[in-house]
Amino acid sequence: MYTTTQHLEDRWDDYFAKSDSNSERYANEIRDLRTYEESEREYYEYMYKVQEAGFGDDCDSYEASWLRAMNYWKNYEHITDK
Repeated sequence: MYTTTQHLEDRWDDYFAKSDSNSERYANEIRDLRTYEESEREYYEYMYKVQEAGFGDDCDSYEASWLRAMNYWKNYEHITDK
């Protein structure tokens, strides 16, 4: 059987457990929001580079252009080494 002191201690434990749970939940939400914000910032920076390179919103063409340039220079180095 519970004494008044035990009952009071259990209620305090429940109170602080709920508080810890809420703090943890909000901390996780804040971390998720910061992660999302960072990914959005990176995406818009990348799309800005695509736009400035003259590809509009076509990031696939932008990537293909870089791939062609890299392949060209790899082949060029191969040819000039001979």
